[in-house]
Amino acid sequence: MEIGIKIKRLREHKRLSQMELSTILGISQSKLCHIESNVDKSVDFILMHKICRFFEVGFDYFLEEKINTDFQNKNPKEVISVTNGYHSFPESLIGQINSLILDNTFKEKQIQELLAKITELQNSKK
Repeated sequence: MEIGIKIKRLREHKRLSQMELSTILGISQSKLCHIESNVDKSVDFILMHKICRFFEVGFDYFLEEKINTDFQNKNPKEVISVTNGYHSFPESLIGQINSLILDNTFKEKQIQELLAKITELQNSKK
């Protein structure tokens, strides 16, 4: 199953509109629409990290070939899925990806702090 379809199902399970989820993720509604319809397959790690964190699922959720679509009384991270082993990645690679995401998250926070300081300095000069 395609990543976009899985994102759409998670969104619909939470009863969110595309506009609501796109705002949460910090992307445009049209970008989310293109991702969900698999027109745009360029989902970067930072966006995937935001999606995984919001829906409380791991990256492996999107790597698995099949997924149980019975969400009635289940949290998405409890959904049991079946893999064929083909898409399994070594733990070391997943660890490296997680490290990169944490590093990027830390750098994003630093950037936001520096931008706030710049704004503060600009306002104090006025």
